[in-house]
Amino acid sequence: MILKNESPFIGYVLAALMLLTLLNSAYFFLAIAKFKIGEWLSFNACSLATIVYLICFASYRITKKSIYLAIAFLPLYYYGTMGLFMMPWNAANLFTQITHIVITLNVIWILFLLLKDARSKSLGKGLLIGIIIFVPVFAVIQHYSQMHLTEFMQMLHKVQY
Repeated sequence: MILKNESPFIGYVLAALMLLTLLNSAYFFLAIAKFKIGEWLSFNACSLATIVYLICFASYRITKKSIYLAIAFLPLYYYGTMGLFMMPWNAANLFTQITHIVITLNVIWILFLLLKDARSKSLGKGLLIGIIIFVPVFAVIQHYSQMHLTEFMQMLHKVQY
């Protein structure tokens, strides 16, 4: 039996897990690897997607407008769920894949929430807004990452023992 109040509770738990993965990423990239904030968000775009989601989740909880969740859907899906298939499944990427799993659980929750209440209009509008905003952002991130890949790898090698 699904209780009416379970969905907000699940949303809060998933948002808290997203916050934990964001803090873990920030600690590694900013404190250990000594990246600048822009470099961190470019080379670990999942963190940018997580920040977008947490802002949109808070906006949704405050306004009760589901379009905010739909806006966050595209970056979560692109960097989180697709990351499950792009990153190798090995010990070195364990925390990365855990983050991708947490992001994917949030993607599933968003879809469930929007589709169970037949909020397809919010889903459509939110996806369109997400495409308009985030596709250019994705292009900039990809371009920057490719242009600075050697620097990124050198910085990561300094961290490894």
